[in-house]
Amino acid sequence: MPAAGVAIAGTLIGISTEEQPSAQTVQRLVESIKKIGVTAIFFETTVNPALIKTVAEEAGVKLAPNQLSSDSIGAKGSDGDSYIKMMEANTRTIVEALGGKYTPF
Repeated sequence: MPAAGVAIAGTLIGISTEEQPSAQTVQRLVESIKKIGVTAIFFETTVNPALIKTVAEEAGVKLAPNQLSSDSIGAKGSDGDSYIKMMEANTRTIVEALGGKYTPF
């Protein structure tokens, strides 16, 4: 388990976001999620949200309400249109999806 105490059940994609996971990969991830007791699933702006939604439903786990920004800042006027705002938005999404109370910096 990582130092932060957050277990990672796995991922749907490898190094390339163009990669499409097999049905077997999806099923293994669902089983892993159930086995370790994942409470929330997070997804990035570069990933197909429909596939992540399917995994969350099959595993019986809630899907974080907002995508996490990882590769770039968001569009002008969005919650993540600067690096600092992107990090704040990601932090808020993670904290709230895990059942915590987010306090702005």
